[in-house]
Amino acid sequence: MRGKGPGRRVAGELESAVLAVLWEADGPLTPSQTQEALIRDGHELAYTSIATTLARLHGKGMLERTVAGRGHAYTPTAAAARQLADRMRGLLGDGRGRAEVLSHFVAGLTADDEATLLALLAAAEDDEPSTGGGSVPVAGELPGSRP
Repeated sequence: MRGKGPGRRVAGELESAVLAVLWEADGPLTPSQTQEALIRDGHELAYTSIATTLARLHGKGMLERTVAGRGHAYTPTAAAARQLADRMRGLLGDGRGRAEVLSHFVAGLTADDEATLLALLAAAEDDEPSTGGGSVPVAGELPGSRP
């Protein structure tokens, strides 16, 4: 996906690719290590683009930064699922059209995704009176889900 102008990416595409690399890593990665992993995944990106993206993600609180030699190494601050859910909530926002966006999202679900969503909603509803809501099982805790 490309944005306006030649060679431009859609907003968030590079951040998503960088986060995917960091979530797969066994530990913190430097910008060079992140660039190498992205190149292996078919993304030809300049070092400066990677370093800038890592710094921006750190500024947003999505990455921790530690000193590594003369530079920095980065690691995600939260699990992939939690960060992605937070991004989905941010995209939904509280603005107009929220119901329509949710409607389009639900219309595109597979039968398995629909069953998972229904199970999550039922679990949240069952838990609401005793705790005030919010304790929803994660995928590995759902009946019939795969870890």
